Amino acid sequence: MITGVLIVGFGASIGSLIRFGVTNLLKAMFSKLAFPVATFFINITGSFLLGLINARLPHNTFTLAFFIAILGGYTTFSTYMNETVQLGTKKKLMAYSYYVLSAVVGIIAAWIGFII
Repeated sequence: MITGVLIVGFGASIGSLIRFGVTNLLKAMFSKLAFPVATFFINITGSFLLGLINARLPHNTFTLAFFIAILGGYTTFSTYMNETVQLGTKKKLMAYSYYVLSAVVGIIAAWIGFII
């Protein structure tokens, strides 16, 4: 039990650190845009990677716990929802677009990751 907790905690911390770095990089690159590029990119690439890992790696406890923990720390559903609400107070059409695009493209990315 403790080993599983440590594996998940370590994986989640790695994913969080990667998300932090990617977010800062993309925010610097796209600072002029109101669209939340960083969170969109993170959630789409996370969806793709989860599909890829689920289809390609062996389904043992270590592999699933470690990689799902990394992707759980990397992706950020709560930020996605918060940014949708924030956009909705100022730019309703962009908020709807962000919400729908993230969901649809995320599903497509996971599917592509799974089938390749």
